Amino acid sequence: MAAMKRCAVRVGAGAGALVVFAGGVFWFGGGYDRWATDRALTTACDGVLPADEVRTALGERRLKAFDDRSEGSLDATTTSLRVTCGISRETGENDGRHVGEGSVTVSVNGIPTFDRESRRYESLYPETGRAALPPAPLGQGWNGVFTTDDSGTDAQATTAVLLDCAPGRGDLLVTVTVDVGKNLGDMPLDNPGRRTAFARIATDTAANASRRWDCDADLGKALKTVPLPVNEDEYVAPGDADGTCAGITARGKTVARAWESERGTAPYEKCVLGNAEGDPALTVTAHYGPYAEGAWHDYFERPGAPDPTGTGQRSGVLRNGAHWTMADCPDGSGPAFFSVTQYRDEAERTDADRAYALSALKTFAERSARAHRCAKPAAPTTSEKDRR
Repeated sequence: MAAMKRCAVRVGAGAGALVVFAGGVFWFGGGYDRWATDRALTTACDGVLPADEVRTALGERRLKAFDDRSEGSLDATTTSLRVTCGISRETGENDGRHVGEGSVTVSVNGIPTFDRESRRYESLYPETGRAALPPAPLGQGWNGVFTTDDSGTDAQATTAVLLDCAPGRGDLLVTVTVDVGKNLGDMPLDNPGRRTAFARIATDTAANASRRWDCDADLGKALKTVPLPVNEDEYVAPGDADGTCAGITARGKTVARAWESERGTAPYEKCVLGNAEGDPALTVTAHYGPYAEGAWHDYFERPGAPDPTGTGQRSGVLRNGAHWTMADCPDGSGPAFFSVTQYRDEAERTDADRAYALSALKTFAERSARAHRCAKPAAPTTSEKDRR
């Protein structure tokens, strides 16, 4: 009997050792890291991330979720859908490989925002990026833009996709920033493959979000390529502009260069005009859908300024000296918002400066509104009484 007990003890000890050994193999062989990464990718952002594409962008390093929050729903009447999350590399111990920082940051927003008062002190929607020059429209059936960081040192890009959901369900704005740090190897963002891979994370996330929240939007095609946004060396003379700056005239050496993107139906458009030395002089911007709603919120609701439309006002001057105008758009998408910003100090601007800025805004807004099938914008004004 004692011999049998000793045998049982040896068998039990052997089984326990096997369990410990298997656990060690799983842990030190990378099994736990793969499990933790899989869990982060499938649970974050309410499960709408394209796991394979995110892995490809960030590499084999263990990934973790951060800032993962979700509220509201697409069909709510008081609190709009708002989902934010991020996936980032775990730096871990130094193993001799430089992987740099890396992350994918995602925001999914229902449109319009119903609880605007509770968000009075914040922007309603994410920015399209921090680049000063115009973003590139996605095209290929997608209503969105692709923009890169101005620094030129980091591999960072932001893609925004606007989905027109089925009637009665609101719309969806999906914004994705991919940042893989400075370890680019031979694939910087001027490589079409890398740009397309980054943008596909956004379009695939948007497609998953459409299904997840019953948006039922018509989706674009699988991206084959993504245009690179214009850089500071890719300017044209204003008279040669045929995109977002088309029709705006030059003004001697004061306005001798134009940076533009293709004219399309993107929800955010920009034209940058500069002097003969390449310094910016004017920026003209068009906001549609959520970006118009967000601009209105930032310019009027957040500072507590009166709603100009309450008195029938359709154009005016903002507190920062920028001029604005608006146009009604079809299909219940809300009015478009257009603005022009001058870089010369307001005290130094002449009447001729203001007249040129208004002319540029008028030309830009009318052409953009026509491309979006919106009504003709209101005539811009220089009246100081309209400053808001």
